[in-house]
Amino acid sequence: MIQNPGAPILAVDVALFTVRNDALLVLLARRPRPPFEGAWALPGALVRPDEPLEAAARRALLEQTGIQGVYLEQLYTFGSPGRDPRGRVVSVAHYALVRPDELGQGEPRGEREVRWVAAREPDGLLAFDHRQIVDYALWRLASKAEYTPLLYRVLPDSFTLGDLRRLWELVTNRRLDPSNFAKRVLSQGMLAPLPGAIDRRTRRPARLYRYVGPLEVPGAAEQELTA
Repeated sequence: MIQNPGAPILAVDVALFTVRNDALLVLLARRPRPPFEGAWALPGALVRPDEPLEAAARRALLEQTGIQGVYLEQLYTFGSPGRDPRGRVVSVAHYALVRPDELGQGEPRGEREVRWVAAREPDGLLAFDHRQIVDYALWRLASKAEYTPLLYRVLPDSFTLGDLRRLWELVTNRRLDPSNFAKRVLSQGMLAPLPGAIDRRTRRPARLYRYVGPLEVPGAAEQELTA
């Protein structure tokens, strides 16, 4: 609850992405109270006075969805005066990535009803400006796919070049030539073939790889705050 609607309030919102069944998904939580009661929104929370921003974002994920231990990065600050009907609320948005096998069985369990939806398809009217946050997070993911190892955080320990290419296509929203893509990623020297590997889906021999490069993402600790 916002105690003083006349004073600016600091909040966080988190766009959490995963890949399932050849689809890029984002996690939404149903709002239990006004404003936008019953609408779908990104997990979020007001920042406590003594709380770091990242801690607030992780708390929102854990309390509302039951998810923890994900890769999390600050995204952008959304501060339009009319974004929240309760008053001036400035949100420091974050985006997060999680592998499907890290989620366990079934849907996430927290204090709110949640659902995974296709990240590029609006699911009705999202609360506040959360559609804008999702779109900006998708743009950031596509940009960082070009020069960082960020997307390897979503893949399983072993994968085919087809798996990797399809992930790139989902994130960048464009088709890639299989041959050119394979030459490009193999020339970087960051993939190691797994001899005698078996495709986990077809149970047949396949050329599987594992990522052997660094997972640090340049610029992940930068503060990108724009009112």
